[in-house]
Amino acid sequence: MAIKNHYSADTDTAYKSNRLFDIISFECAVPEKETVIAYTAALQSHSTHPIASSVLKFLPAIRLPDYKVEKFEEIPGYGIKGFVNGHEVIIGNLALMKSYDFYYDESLDELREPVILIMIDDRYSGCFIMMEYPQ
Repeated sequence: MAIKNHYSADTDTAYKSNRLFDIISFECAVPEKETVIAYTAALQSHSTHPIASSVLKFLPAIRLPDYKVEKFEEIPGYGIKGFVNGHEVIIGNLALMKSYDFYYDESLDELREPVILIMIDDRYSGCFIMMEYPQ
């Protein structure tokens, strides 16, 4: 996984709201890339967190009415979860994924940049690598 910029940041605090974020890269871990992008955008569209705004700016636009989001929940300090078109989607930092005991690419633990992971139906589906800037 090539990272263009290096910035020292705690990956487990990526959801602090007093920060600005830019997405450096998106890595899809499954063949269904369009589905991962669409479900991520649909769920993130329900959040007001600065990370959600950065993710939505980074991803290609989707037609939100085509995706039904249910049981949306923000998990302060960790991420968000909900159901998109009947599929459970969890998007959050490494600490959240560890609390669920999800399998993910453990090389992400070594990154110094904040990482946001995507799980769809308990399956590691991809991640965003971010640059974090104090305000």
